[in-house]
Amino acid sequence: MNPSATDDRTEAFARLLQELQDRPPVTSGEWLARLVAEIRPRGRDGVAAGSERLRSLIAVLQTQPESAAALNAHLGALLTSRMHRILYAESGILTNPGFMSGLVRRLLGRLLPPAVDTEYLRDLVVEVFDHPEDHRWMFAVPREDWAALLDAIGVDGDDFAPARRKCRHEALEAMRLDSVRLAALGTDTALLQYLPALARHESPFLAQMAEVRGFIEHHAETLPSSPDDGHLEVLLCQCDEYVGTLRRRSREAGVGVNLVFLLARIEQILARLRELRALLVPQAPGAEGGAHSRELEFFLRLVRQENRRNSIRDLFRGTTELLARRITEQASHSGEHYITESRGEFFTMYRAAAGAGLIIAAMALVKILTAKLDLPPVWEAVAFSLNYGIGFVVIHVLHLTIATKQPAMTAATLAASLDGRDNREARLDVLADLAAEVSRTQWISIAGNVTICLLAAFAIAMTAGRFLGWDPVGPDKAAHLLHDLHPWRSLALLHAAIAGVYLFLSGLISGYYDNLSLYHRVPERLHRVKSLRRLLGEARLARLADYVEHNLGALAGNFLFGCMLGCTPIVGELLGLPLDIRHVAFSSANFAYGLNALEFAVPVSTVVVSFAGVLLIGLVNLVVSFWLALKVALRSRGITPEQTRGLWPRVLRRFLSRPRDFFWPPAAVATV
Repeated sequence: MNPSATDDRTEAFARLLQELQDRPPVTSGEWLARLVAEIRPRGRDGVAAGSERLRSLIAVLQTQPESAAALNAHLGALLTSRMHRILYAESGILTNPGFMSGLVRRLLGRLLPPAVDTEYLRDLVVEVFDHPEDHRWMFAVPREDWAALLDAIGVDGDDFAPARRKCRHEALEAMRLDSVRLAALGTDTALLQYLPALARHESPFLAQMAEVRGFIEHHAETLPSSPDDGHLEVLLCQCDEYVGTLRRRSREAGVGVNLVFLLARIEQILARLRELRALLVPQAPGAEGGAHSRELEFFLRLVRQENRRNSIRDLFRGTTELLARRITEQASHSGEHYITESRGEFFTMYRAAAGAGLIIAAMALVKILTAKLDLPPVWEAVAFSLNYGIGFVVIHVLHLTIATKQPAMTAATLAASLDGRDNREARLDVLADLAAEVSRTQWISIAGNVTICLLAAFAIAMTAGRFLGWDPVGPDKAAHLLHDLHPWRSLALLHAAIAGVYLFLSGLISGYYDNLSLYHRVPERLHRVKSLRRLLGEARLARLADYVEHNLGALAGNFLFGCMLGCTPIVGELLGLPLDIRHVAFSSANFAYGLNALEFAVPVSTVVVSFAGVLLIGLVNLVVSFWLALKVALRSRGITPEQTRGLWPRVLRRFLSRPRDFFWPPAAVATV
């Protein structure tokens, strides 16, 4: 520690405290904000620098009793003159009626900070701790230093008694506010739709109000002992159980953003009621952490929550986690069909991929012919999108498989397999086993797509040239097609990464529409469409509703994936950016059309490099889409990177010990 820097800080604190003594306490937080600014680490100082500065302030207060008395009086005046209950009851809790309104409020708060109202303690916290990273250095300060500061100020003395009584009274009123809000949320229509029993029987969301009222009446004055409030905890636990039941039911019935928001608010209010109750129950002498440990931890959390009050990132993270899990769970159900265990499933996957290869070869030709029309950009984007979208939908309807569509689905399945496994080693074993199954499924499906797509494209081009005298691809276009496959002389791998992102998004879209179908009960509502009933009849309408229930997400994901692929080149052209997509199956078809158009009169090195480009495009497609999907699926389940650390070494050991499992299903598994 630099002695001169310490002396400078000590002098700065002494000047500030002398200034406070020279004038009577006021209700403004301006002086307190200047004091915190003096403690706050600056520039490249680490968060630990806040501890050193705080100790300097403590030293000044301990050597200057008159300064400590002035600070005691100032803090007491601020606390007794303001309303605390809003800060205690609402800080860190979602209060807006919906996601969009919360987003708008936070955006406005970041652009235009709210005016300070001297009636509320919450505004004082915002005014004093006005740096968004204040909570970081405050949490880094040792708790003993905070306790020493409170002792130096004299918060346990008689002079501070009115402020203590005010804090206690406001905490009780905050409990009352949260109790009423919890009761209102427990009778929300969105909740009763899933849990009608709450309306038929006595609801713990309503019953807890009476228990909270009794708790408040008993603790209106500081008592030497606390009553048995175990029934309140029982009711809060019952509320937790109802929330858990609702989450489980939403897996089968889908979930909307408003319901996600409602559940988040209920859980936050339940946690806050427990925090406030713990603060108000007298602490046993000699309790762990010291006399003011609970109050200090609560205060630090309030500062952090107010610092993050306008954080858009926290809003997205806090309100979309359940929705993301529901979406990825829907995707995981589809992903189970993309993992082969037996040899029968293995060869079935190859046949499904081979059939898709035939259709993709035709789709690649249609795209080449459409590009020859020189349509206006917007209409060309529409034509490309329809070609891709309708083709992918046909592939799905015929129960065929596109290899690169699998990673976004199988990643969700991998994450879902970890549910209920708290042991880290067990999780890694499950992932290593599934990695082998996913690996062999991926390579056989890619082999089916690429080999048949190549052969089909060669067959189409040769048949057209020999029997129709028509070359679908000219020499210039053929040279361009081969150049676009070069791994380093073109942007093929970057464009493959863009396609990988779209593959990931298509998986999310599929899960989203499956969830939407469940949440809005689309199949049941189809049965009520009278015109469809007259047109199709009851039996056909029932089959249509069943098909929509199980395939709406896949149809939407495939079609919108095609739209993303079709629009990207045109968007890049309009923006003047080198945007395009490269997909392994379409690239293999373009490779075949290009070679045939040039009558195979190309150097062997060009053939080798171009085909290597096709394989690298496929690898990038798979890696990007799988990595993004797995990251989202793990996060939606609350699984941190630390919990899966060591996975890849374990997969490598599994590969070295049994490499065949990654390419061929074991014979021991029964054929389905």
